[in-house]
Amino acid sequence: QLGVKRCDDLYLLLLNRGSLRLNNNRIKDALNDLSRASALRNRPDAIIAQNLARAKELNGMYAAADKDYNLAISMTAGEVNPFWLRSALVKYQLGDIKGGFDLLKRVENRFPEATEVRAAYATFLAANGDQIEAQRKYLEIPDRQRLKYVDSDYLKNTIAWPPAAIDGLSKVTSVVEKP
Repeated sequence: QLGVKRCDDLYLLLLNRGSLRLNNNRIKDALNDLSRASALRNRPDAIIAQNLARAKELNGMYAAADKDYNLAISMTAGEVNPFWLRSALVKYQLGDIKGGFDLLKRVENRFPEATEVRAAYATFLAANGDQIEAQRKYLEIPDRQRLKYVDSDYLKNTIAWPPAAIDGLSKVTSVVEKP
């Protein structure tokens, strides 16, 4: 056949642009690019799945995000990645406390010093009814860094936790951070 060779890696261009748009808070555009990248790839791809899951999460499509996170995790199950924390928080949002906590325990085992992991762990402990242990875990976060987790702008916009997780954490912080 004569003519111009078809671009077989358009999915990669869309993945890169979608990832940039995700980082620049253009979440609807990112979702569009990443959805197209996934469709063009013609086979499961862990990088596309985790980015697409994040775009769906930020657009409030939690059930769809959970499905894509599960796919990405199944493809990277040999090594715990930071995006697993996002998956655990999406599960929390969907009410799957046990599934989210099981995943978070693996994340905490791999990244025990990460403040966001400690805050999430405290949130899950409180959801399981262990308020004292949740407060103890939350207090493991250094004082200065702990201030971020009472800042609703930080939680909603900077680290973009789902609403249910923010509410769960606020139940812990309201007791610990009393003036």
